[in-house]
Amino acid sequence: MTEISVALDGGRPVSLVAEGHSGFADRGEDIVCAGVSALVQALLYGFETVARSPGFSFSIDEENARMVLDWRRSPPEKTALLVETIVGSLKEIARVYPEHVRILEVHVDDMEF
Repeated sequence: MTEISVALDGGRPVSLVAEGHSGFADRGEDIVCAGVSALVQALLYGFETVARSPGFSFSIDEENARMVLDWRRSPPEKTALLVETIVGSLKEIARVYPEHVRILEVHVDDMEF
């Protein structure tokens, strides 16, 4: 199961942790895992290259299949559209594949980075 935790501050997403493999198919053939990975990487690319958002940080732990993206210190006007698009798309994957992807919304103070 892939678990995606979205940290909210005042109802606004400010960070994301994605971890685990979906288990939909074998590694290298798992379209669900590939879709989640592509969207999280698109969010990373969007922050770094498109929005050039100051205050953005990330970490990737390939061995444990864990990505952390943190934009708490980024200006919302530079991030809102990007975040809404990607998080909405991740929610749609979780809706279609509930046995393989779960999205949790937590308060930022309860998030483990």
